[in-house]
Amino acid sequence: MIEADLLLLIAVILPPRALDILGPVREERTIQTRYGTVGPVALRALDHGPAVWVQPYSGMPGRTDPRATLLAAKQLGVQRVLNWDSVVAINPVLGRGQPLIVTDYMDFTRHQPTTFFSEEGVSDISQVPPVCPQMTQALSQALPMAPGVVYLGVDGPRRETQAEARLFRSWGADVAGQNLVPEISLAKELELCYAGLATVQAHSADRPQGHPSGELRQGLELVMEQLPTFLAELQGPPTCDCAHHLNTARGRGFLADNWWRERIE
Repeated sequence: MIEADLLLLIAVILPPRALDILGPVREERTIQTRYGTVGPVALRALDHGPAVWVQPYSGMPGRTDPRATLLAAKQLGVQRVLNWDSVVAINPVLGRGQPLIVTDYMDFTRHQPTTFFSEEGVSDISQVPPVCPQMTQALSQALPMAPGVVYLGVDGPRRETQAEARLFRSWGADVAGQNLVPEISLAKELELCYAGLATVQAHSADRPQGHPSGELRQGLELVMEQLPTFLAELQGPPTCDCAHHLNTARGRGFLADNWWRERIE
């Protein structure tokens, strides 16, 4: 049996056979959770390389409940989630097609569940790192040209206004997107290591858009070429401090051991 330790959520538009670089599809699963159905999720693996679960993802308001997506990851037995999103560049130094690594985030969503604890209590994960340091380091090694950015999560589907773009920039946001938030906080509550990868699809509303000349396609191809290198860097179980920080949060009385099992069942 082929086992995979990572779920790749893909919220960018790729050519039909682009994912073949990760290997052929070995298995597909559809997963039922209390928050909805997820899948089919495809398991891809090379003959002599790491395996990975892959799920196309959409940040539109009508998407599958993010809690279902993260619970499905838990049921698959993975310990890591990488979310690859297409984003709007708020920071004017970022160009179309540029690959980026998410290092921190802001939550400007208003219609998505941001915690599993809406009725049971309060989840305090403020001291947990925003993203997994081990996964982020592996991304940096695979994509040394990709700068770290602050990601602003928005609901969509409408784009930001010019005034909102200026507001977001004043807050310190580098990019805005619809797929990494609230997934990033939900993953922490489920003890999943989480990292965010982004590709700039457009400039913010207060900047000229210019005429596309293949930058987006080139940027997506660059990331796809390096994904096997990233996966190879993550062979074996996590050795980061994410679990330690989560255990500290439990010690403060906000998270209970294995509480998430009740939500899977």
